[in-house]
Amino acid sequence: MSEYEWDRTTMAVVASALSGDSDGAVELLRPLPQRDVCHIAVRLAAMAADALIVAAQDTGGDREEALSQWQQCILQHETEHGGE
Repeated sequence: MSEYEWDRTTMAVVASALSGDSDGAVELLRPLPQRDVCHIAVRLAAMAADALIVAAQDTGGDREEALSQWQQCILQHETEHGGE
């Protein structure tokens, strides 16, 4: 799969997730080789990191603030879901 196809699939997964269709997002990834799924996962992580940094900067924070907010979100999720 080319980088273009990775990006295109990444955007389709994001669109599915934003519309609440996680099953649809899974079906987009299911037929792909593990290597392609890994590349898409890294692209999704980069997009999330960029969004967190922008959100922190919008409130006067910086990269460290974004990391701190992300860590708080992880801890909250772990608390709410019992580490599942």
